[in-house]
Amino acid sequence: MLRAADISVHYGGVYAVKKVSFELREGEVLGIVGPNGSGKSTLLNAIGGLTRSSGSLDIDGTAIPLNRPARPRRAGFLRTFQTPQVFTELSCIENVMLSASDRRGIGLLGSFLSRPFMWRSERARIDNAKAALDRVGLGHLANRSAEGLAYGQNRHLEIARAIAAKPKYLAMDEPSAGLNQVETSALANLIKSFAADGVTILVVDHKIDFLRGICSRMLVLQLGEVIADGSPDEVFANPAVVDAYLGV
Repeated sequence: MLRAADISVHYGGVYAVKKVSFELREGEVLGIVGPNGSGKSTLLNAIGGLTRSSGSLDIDGTAIPLNRPARPRRAGFLRTFQTPQVFTELSCIENVMLSASDRRGIGLLGSFLSRPFMWRSERARIDNAKAALDRVGLGHLANRSAEGLAYGQNRHLEIARAIAAKPKYLAMDEPSAGLNQVETSALANLIKSFAADGVTILVVDHKIDFLRGICSRMLVLQLGEVIADGSPDEVFANPAVVDAYLGV
């Protein structure tokens, strides 16, 4: 469903990502691991069009131009970030509604000339946002300001916003960072439920046990290059992976 080929990102003569290729299949959860500075987040930025890169990206049989963030988004590719991107001046439900792809009836012209249609569209967006908040356990905070939320709640709010947009592909950058063991376990169950619904997921994280529990396949990067690709058991038995993490 998603094929990335020879994705490269360089700054001068230094490659942060060098000719990385992989495929994602429907409903798969692919983990990306590697030591700090191995290019994991940069790879997600390249696929999402957020950093200048070269190579090719194909989603559902359509070539997606790199370096243009709107194109992967229109193809159903969304992502969350290492640091949750939350608008503290908005309520939780308003934060989630920002991701709505249905933009009909939101302008001044629509509100004056097609008020009943505008209200129906707005109600549908509100209901969709509430459902996403309920799914991540924040339904009771829908009308509360996002300012003052705990870190874990901010993390789940960003996930709710992504899921409300009904992505085909969801890239998550260190979603378990800052979460305790109970929160991490709940997050794992949430991600597995997304995959069961047919969402294809790409996860970057440092918690190996967390990834083992949710991923069917893992990609290991070192210095921007792929050094292993396979099941969790296969990659962590690979001497090159052991060397990358622990040294020899």
